[in-house]
Amino acid sequence: MGVQEIISIHSVYALFLVITLGAIRGSVPAISKVVVLNGLDPVLYAATISITGGILLLSINFIIGKITPLTMQVIRFSLIGGFVGITIPHILFFNGIKTVDVGIASAMISGIPIMIYLLSLICKQEIFTSQRFAGVLLGLVGVAIIVSSGITKDSLLTSSFIGISLILLSTILYASNVVFIAMHLPKNFSRMQAAAWMMIFGSIPIWLYVIIFQEVELLSEAIQNQSFLFLLLHCCISGVAYYLSFQIISKHGPVIYSLAAYLMVAFGIFIGVFIFGESYANSDLAGIGLVVLGVLIVTMKRDQTGTEPRLEPPQT
Repeated sequence: MGVQEIISIHSVYALFLVITLGAIRGSVPAISKVVVLNGLDPVLYAATISITGGILLLSINFIIGKITPLTMQVIRFSLIGGFVGITIPHILFFNGIKTVDVGIASAMISGIPIMIYLLSLICKQEIFTSQRFAGVLLGLVGVAIIVSSGITKDSLLTSSFIGISLILLSTILYASNVVFIAMHLPKNFSRMQAAAWMMIFGSIPIWLYVIIFQEVELLSEAIQNQSFLFLLLHCCISGVAYYLSFQIISKHGPVIYSLAAYLMVAFGIFIGVFIFGESYANSDLAGIGLVVLGVLIVTMKRDQTGTEPRLEPPQT
């Protein structure tokens, strides 16, 4: 087999992984909308996703025989990052998706890399470049267009505007968590295990609330809810998304990984149009296009090579 054939196979495999991850991520807003519209409590939903995804990642580490002992530093790191950066934004997102089209929600989530860049500059984790700054501006304009489409002359607080605001706030917290991880992740600790413990410990305050206040009926209602299978599907999707994210970043580099961020928008819109019968105004599509373009400009680098796996934004 020649060098050209090996390169070709390598590129096709990378493209396959990116498209798969984009499709999986694009399905998340739709699944979330089905679950919350069927009456499942968003708080319990968020806690279930977090603890199940964490257990799945720990199981993978256990199977491959790579378990790192817990320390108080890791527990403290996981509690703070997990609750503030995973569980709370999950709750915000699941409440917001009730009144927001899945395609718009996908576009909002795809703006996380832009927010990460802004926060990285503020926390001096990133060097300023004019190219990336231009991408940030395009992305922010796109988000502003999407948000402004929810404002009517009659009211500044329509249900869709509130939903978009909740999703926007959740993406800010997701992005903040990535910067928090970059600054405080304990050295020599497995990144995948860090993600697992962060998800598990992040859900603990919610489960303590359920136990202390004996909200056991929430659990029984969740199991009997007709959308419970969609919740289980979301748990599996979160685990697969984490695995694909680490696989792409470690083997093909963060630039290839970033392609999934805006492919998710396309898949989200596709699902919204053909399954939910959603329609979008030209302003919405223009805003989505600017967000996608901004993400592409921010994440693209010259002479990019593969890197070690990094703990990426939690998959909703």
